[in-house]
Amino acid sequence: MIPGGIVGAGTKVVAVVSGVHDAGDVLAELLPKAAISWADADDLADSPWTIRAPEAVVVLARTPTDLRRIVSLRDLLPAVKRVVVAITATPSWYDAPHVALARGVGQRLVREVHITRYGTSGWLVATRLGKETLAGDIVTAVAAGGTGFHLAAYPLPAAGLGEPGLADWRPGDPDVAVGGRPEPSGISSSDLAVRAPGAAWPDDRVPAAGRASWRDTAWAKAGAPGGYPVLRAASAVTPDHLPPVDERSVNPRGFLREPLQGIADLTGHAGVWGVTSEGRELVRFHESGLVADADVDRLRPLRGLRLNWRPAHTGPVAAARVVAGLAAAGVPLVSTGPAPIWAEPLLGGELLSHLATPGDIADDLRREEHSVRLRRHALRAHGTTARWHALAVAAGKPIPPDPPISVVLCTRRPDFVGFALGQIAAQRGVDVEVVLGLHGVPEEAVAGAVADFPLPLTVVTADAATPFGEILNLAVDRTSGAYLTKWDDDDWYGPDHLADLVLARRYSGADLVGVASEFFYLEQIDVTIRRRWSSEVMADHVAGGTFLISRETLRALGGFRPVPRSVDIELFQALLRAGGCIYRTHGLGFMARRSARRRHTWQEPIGYFLHRAKEQWRGFRPSELMEQA
Repeated sequence: MIPGGIVGAGTKVVAVVSGVHDAGDVLAELLPKAAISWADADDLADSPWTIRAPEAVVVLARTPTDLRRIVSLRDLLPAVKRVVVAITATPSWYDAPHVALARGVGQRLVREVHITRYGTSGWLVATRLGKETLAGDIVTAVAAGGTGFHLAAYPLPAAGLGEPGLADWRPGDPDVAVGGRPEPSGISSSDLAVRAPGAAWPDDRVPAAGRASWRDTAWAKAGAPGGYPVLRAASAVTPDHLPPVDERSVNPRGFLREPLQGIADLTGHAGVWGVTSEGRELVRFHESGLVADADVDRLRPLRGLRLNWRPAHTGPVAAARVVAGLAAAGVPLVSTGPAPIWAEPLLGGELLSHLATPGDIADDLRREEHSVRLRRHALRAHGTTARWHALAVAAGKPIPPDPPISVVLCTRRPDFVGFALGQIAAQRGVDVEVVLGLHGVPEEAVAGAVADFPLPLTVVTADAATPFGEILNLAVDRTSGAYLTKWDDDDWYGPDHLADLVLARRYSGADLVGVASEFFYLEQIDVTIRRRWSSEVMADHVAGGTFLISRETLRALGGFRPVPRSVDIELFQALLRAGGCIYRTHGLGFMARRSARRRHTWQEPIGYFLHRAKEQWRGFRPSELMEQA
């Protein structure tokens, strides 16, 4: 029940609901003595409320994913002094929410905040404000407080939505303009828009793509006998007709490497898609096909999902959205047969090619490799960033390139420089420059390797007595990329290592991302080990030779400490003390080398690694994702 000091008896309340089927009953429980008028988020433009001049607004969302849909509709909510946000289910990794308003502007208006658990996994955030404030601002602040927000996200065109039912096309963005009318100043309210097919857009300066909302029966409902859909103009359908996956809420976070349960069935039944195991329903997805973070969390203990294409369902868009969302979350999917004719136009042939067979995921390592392949492609092809980039390209709108990455490689060992530069040159999907710091090494000792390197490269030299942290800072001063990453000279990196870090930063919102140091090749005894490390989690450290951080963040922290060792740990601790966050993604694209102890800054004997091994193999045995011959 909502605290009486926020919403007391007789208070006139308007409520906005997203994803909650029994909304009337839930609202009656939360507000037993209030006068309530409520509407589904998709109906906001129709002004359905009977209460005028409300005293409070209640936003009721099933999951944080559903809450982020309402953020895109913030301007349609009224201004009040009392706002309540209720989320009925959150994933296990979800932090306690807070109201992340702008300091000195919105935060100073807060007079009272109550944050309490709601049910077994939900949250209730009740606020009282000093003056009437758009309820949408509070919704945005709670959504940002729960999942995090960083300003250095990848640039997207300012978006417009023709109607609230299209909120899935730009979830979590508070700057979306709904309706399309120009600003009072005459400036267009958006740079690129999505509207219903055939609908007019009020501002002819703004290119608007026709896209159907999930309620459009031409797309949402099955139209052929037996429940199989017939797509109109199927030859013109592409993945860009599918609403994007909200990568900030549906992503690999929380992936379990050692599942305790078997393979369940993903199938359509009674107009919706769901997951069943031994006759028991584990998850029922929304009729639209939206996959939410809390849904994914319930599926994490499963080894995988068996995709049954044939049963009747709500139609091609809903079915494709379910598959794309689960793939983006890294849920291992296995197909029971050939995909229907509509699947490839909407999902893309590459994603379909990554669907496995049950035998492919029987082994834990093979299962995780399969998960990484799925999530890579689904997030890059179906995430919000990818979708709006594609819409912009189709409309002839310019899109800034991905931020360049500066690789900082500092070494005392000239014999490893060619090896390291060769792996950097093999990186895919990123724009890279290298700053090579020679630590007591003359330039002529690496002249051949430097001359053969095909990418921009700068050499920095320092004498052998220079502390390691100091030469790292000298190298950083010569970089020009928006992001910096540290590279070890003797370790192995897969060709998607940097692209995976960029992707992890995008979906995690973390200030620093890196990988788990789980694979080690013990060169002295010719043994590969894999250690136990959790991945796809917020953490307090990552492998020191793998992290990615923005230039601004590193400079704000004062750079690396000018010390001879432990520079990575010192940086991680400084970031955490400053209130930043670290995300650890999978470690399948990285393998550390351990030779004689004197050759490494990290001075641990072979027995240290053998004692901590989860698995071990004779010889050099990297993950298949390393693509090492």
